[in-house]
Amino acid sequence: MIEFLQLLLAHILVDFYWQPTKWVIDKREKSLGSKFLYLHIVLVIVVSYILLGHWTDPVPAIALGLAHGVIDILKVSFDKKGTLAWFAGDQIAHVISIAITALVITNKFPVGLDTFKAWLYTTKTLAILSGALISLTPISFFVGILTKPWREELAALAPNADDNLANAGRWIGMSERLLIFVFVLVSQFSAIGFLIAAKSLLRYNDKSASGEISAAYISKKSEYVLVGTLMSYTCAIAVALVVKTLY
Repeated sequence: MIEFLQLLLAHILVDFYWQPTKWVIDKREKSLGSKFLYLHIVLVIVVSYILLGHWTDPVPAIALGLAHGVIDILKVSFDKKGTLAWFAGDQIAHVISIAITALVITNKFPVGLDTFKAWLYTTKTLAILSGALISLTPISFFVGILTKPWREELAALAPNADDNLANAGRWIGMSERLLIFVFVLVSQFSAIGFLIAAKSLLRYNDKSASGEISAAYISKKSEYVLVGTLMSYTCAIAVALVVKTLY
């Protein structure tokens, strides 16, 4: 585990802190012709070697650096717009390569199909996974159905009001419910209070800055968000409490 964390730290430093934006842009534009691509690979090797501390054996750091370079080349070759899917895939591939390198160093390969099945097919794991998934999209649909009459009322009150980012509310709701689900599982109920306070503060600021939208719309929109938030939080807490009783 220590080798994995050492290599992961090296990856985080090199990929996110010691890689200037101009390097990323140059790699995306020139791919294999970018000098910064090779400089980045060398930096991965050097930092991994230093943090790993295996002074007589540089092979793992070199192998990881080369694997890092191959992954980056694939990403910059096919991802010209910097999409979230490619970013996530790129980082997952890096973490997998780090894990494999750490396992080779320690000569321990505990991760296999039987190990995975033994972890997955337990009441606790299945309950947590199911609860987390329920807290995301299913509750979004449920709360959306319950709050539909108020959305229609708001749309009728201000048909041309364009005061929401596309799908932002859905993603905010899912993030909040997942946080609450985790907070309940670890018995950190006070953290839920901070989340509610932060959400209330944001809505207060929205209400203060009415602009061209009518005060009636702002007031009803705040009530709509509050009702939806409380419904969402209640569902997430209920799901988490049920999950806790299952293990």
